[in-house]
Amino acid sequence: MIREGKTEKISQTINMFVNSRKNFQQKKPIPYTIISKRDLWFQFLKIFRSSTGTPLINDKQTTNNLKVLFYYFLKDDYFFKCDNLRDDISNPSFNKGLLIIGAPGVGKTSYLRVLEEIFMKYPCFRFKGESSSDLVTQYETCSTPSDKELFFRKHNRKRLFIDDINSENIASNYGKYDVVGGILTSRHEKGLMTYATTNYVTLDNSVTHTLEALGKKYGFRVYDRLFEMFNIIEFHGRSYRR
Repeated sequence: MIREGKTEKISQTINMFVNSRKNFQQKKPIPYTIISKRDLWFQFLKIFRSSTGTPLINDKQTTNNLKVLFYYFLKDDYFFKCDNLRDDISNPSFNKGLLIIGAPGVGKTSYLRVLEEIFMKYPCFRFKGESSSDLVTQYETCSTPSDKELFFRKHNRKRLFIDDINSENIASNYGKYDVVGGILTSRHEKGLMTYATTNYVTLDNSVTHTLEALGKKYGFRVYDRLFEMFNIIEFHGRSYRR
């Protein structure tokens, strides 16, 4: 038989536990930490060097190509004034993703990879990067319908970066399948944020011809949706690869 004092103590403990759970459930979520331009710049310099093994070449080409990314992610209205924002092709908006077009070696992939690493600490910016060829390889290893369902569910994350689109092969897995085109279509339908890079397809560095090549690769439906999904960014300059 439990004594009256002991019963009261147990009751108080239970009440404290219940109230603490209520307080925990009612707590407001911690607001996102917003990074300043200055902090982003210094973190970028540090991680660029550690990931590439070389310091960032801080010249006019680098500045112009980087600032459009910084202004976009920080939602700074100077984004809309950047020279390499192709607002003649797609109406710019912070609610759209990024399609970065340029020659090989100008920083398209490396800049996004550095930002991916930085933003791991900032939930409001965080995104996951995959190369288009890796997506095809992953799909081809799916051996069952449930594996394929898991594959597509994995890539329906809130923000996804697909590197080097238009360079991948059509997947072969009990039939031919356009993996990247399928992912782009699904993400458009779900209103998910997507970032992508691609190289020019012609020697005259034509953005129009490059977009048309994407339409040929992925079909008219995807081509038509590119302008709704993406801010079109053109990276100018020479290759930094030596």
